[in-house]
Amino acid sequence: MKKILLSMIILLPFYASAEFDSKDGIAINGKIFKSKSSSKFSSPEKCEDYAESKNSSTASTVKGYTYIAKHKKCTLYSNIRSTKKDADAVSGLIT
Repeated sequence: MKKILLSMIILLPFYASAEFDSKDGIAINGKIFKSKSSSKFSSPEKCEDYAESKNSSTASTVKGYTYIAKHKKCTLYSNIRSTKKDADAVSGLIT
């Protein structure tokens, strides 16, 4: 029983999923955590899912993401410095 409780205490923080506030027309500037341009990440929803999966496995390292439709590119950010207007971008900031 002690082992079960101990493992739950240790693993519980990693299961907490961060929610992203998605915004159209905004691009993020900051420290890049990962950048992907394969078809696996070819939509804003898939990019957000990828960001959430990275957060669940690395204890909330990703602070935001930007998907640029023109380049079909998903970029995850570990630190956000600023945001700017970009008609082709969809971004999500952690809430």
